Amino acid sequence: MDSLPISVIIIAKNAEETIPDCLDSVRRNSPAEIVVVDGNSSDRTVEIAKGYTDRIYSDGGKGLACARQLGAEMARQEYIAYVDSDVVLTEGALATMLAELRGSDDISINAHTLPGAESQNYWGWASHQHNEYSVLRRHQQYLATMACLLRRETIITYRFDTSGYLDDTLLESKLKRAGFKFGVSSAIAYHNQRDDFRSFVSYRFFLGSLVPSVLKKEGLWHAEYWSPVVMVYWLVFCLVRGKFRLIPYFVVNGLV
Repeated sequence: MDSLPISVIIIAKNAEETIPDCLDSVRRNSPAEIVVVDGNSSDRTVEIAKGYTDRIYSDGGKGLACARQLGAEMARQEYIAYVDSDVVLTEGALATMLAELRGSDDISINAHTLPGAESQNYWGWASHQHNEYSVLRRHQQYLATMACLLRRETIITYRFDTSGYLDDTLLESKLKRAGFKFGVSSAIAYHNQRDDFRSFVSYRFFLGSLVPSVLKKEGLWHAEYWSPVVMVYWLVFCLVRGKFRLIPYFVVNGLV
């Protein structure tokens, strides 16, 4: 099989438990190259990655936004695919995503991500349901870089905000203002994130700590970044749609 004109960029930090399965799945999808950007791992992440690629770089511990931007700048293909180190692509996923992106007007296309073996609990299930209900008519409300394909030129032109730890939030806002939409692919990927209650709360607390920085840059009128407003929206959604089992998830998510 000929390689696809895609540079797969994997952002990793202390991912020795999950990155082997991720890299195996990526290699089976035959991209032209694999680029790994490491965030100062203290485990065997880099050693494992060397078995799959010599394109390994360090972000110096500067965070996800810097790592994603660095990966795009080091990539050599027309298309780039961001794949998190705890994601497993199904066979043929990249080829499907590439064909669908080329056949659409979307700026990016995200794999349809399902919970993996590590997410088989309430919090993993509820997080997945949250993502599913964020998809409207094969478009997603946000840019998801977990398993995402787009043209390299998009990142070179619009760029991640590398001044902090805001990851893809500000890039998403820039792309939305430019009128772009984020597509959702029929290709499947599995997310093996550990979603026990403690991990869930810790990650949501981290996201919440970023809100002041986002509001400072984007403006106080952006209601989608105000956690109480978001929580009320989703609680009303649960009540109207009869999704009562999700109410504890959205309450904890909003409060934390």
